[in-house]
Amino acid sequence: MQVKGHDRIDFSGMTLDGISIHAAFAEGLKIENVIIENCHFEEGDFLRASFRGPRFRNTRFNKTIFTGAGFHNTTFINCNLNRINLTGADFRIREISNTVVHGVSTWDLRTCDQNRQPRLVIEKTHDLYSDRIEQEKIPWMVDDIELAQLIHYLSNHRKIHDTFNILNDHGVLLLGRFHNGELTRRDRIGQWFRHHGYLLIIFDFDRPDSLSFTETIITMAGLSKFVIADLSGRSVPAELQGIFNILNKPLLVFGDPSALLPDLEDNTTVITIETDDTKLLEKLAEALPQLESRHAERVRRLTHRVDGRSREHRDLLLLRYEPGPPQHSVFV
Repeated sequence: MQVKGHDRIDFSGMTLDGISIHAAFAEGLKIENVIIENCHFEEGDFLRASFRGPRFRNTRFNKTIFTGAGFHNTTFINCNLNRINLTGADFRIREISNTVVHGVSTWDLRTCDQNRQPRLVIEKTHDLYSDRIEQEKIPWMVDDIELAQLIHYLSNHRKIHDTFNILNDHGVLLLGRFHNGELTRRDRIGQWFRHHGYLLIIFDFDRPDSLSFTETIITMAGLSKFVIADLSGRSVPAELQGIFNILNKPLLVFGDPSALLPDLEDNTTVITIETDDTKLLEKLAEALPQLESRHAERVRRLTHRVDGRSREHRDLLLLRYEPGPPQHSVFV
């Protein structure tokens, strides 16, 4: 079927049980207060459809498009959302639980804190959650659909290695207290770094519940290639002190001078820019080669240190397993 528009078919109040819907095109469809159980949606397109209050139970989806769709007050229980596209969808649902979410696209997904999201399966399977339990297989689960892809990604040790490499090759942590006119400065700096191929990391969100503010900053700095700090923020010098008591990353600072800078120079390389906003980006461009050079030097030192430890470790293993007469075996 091909249905386009809001009023062509009205499913309101219906119960759909045990049906299969294949390759449906239903842009802008309205489905309100519908019970959908034991159904199968295959490769449909429900672009900007409106699902208000439906209850999906024991239902499978495969490669179904819900881009820009609304799911107000919707319930998903024991479903399989295999490779569905929720890009830009309004997902302020009532509940999603015991549901497979492997391959779900959640770019720009709108959610709310009231969503119940327990037991979301992130394993690749066409089964329902109940099927896995009947097979006595406890699936790998998370409790947040937006975190599902990240957790699955991090479960692959090769992907973790690639992620750290990308962040350490391109990540730049920008510290400051950006309010009013300073937001314009932050945006200009961000646009400039992105234009030059960097991934700008700006800490302007609430800290995680299990980390202090300083611990959060240190974690983000550890993932970055180098740190850029606007010293006009009142707490920024203290944050820098916390970072560089533990880490050794190249640091570029601008804004008001700080008495902490001499102490920081004992722990890391500090490059200072003295300029106003009109020439800030020009000065950043001049300082960037120095930052890259200090980063490259730091990587060389780390590589040399690790290689040295590896050689020592190999020597230790050779000594540990060196053959000899049984009565004179040496163990280290």
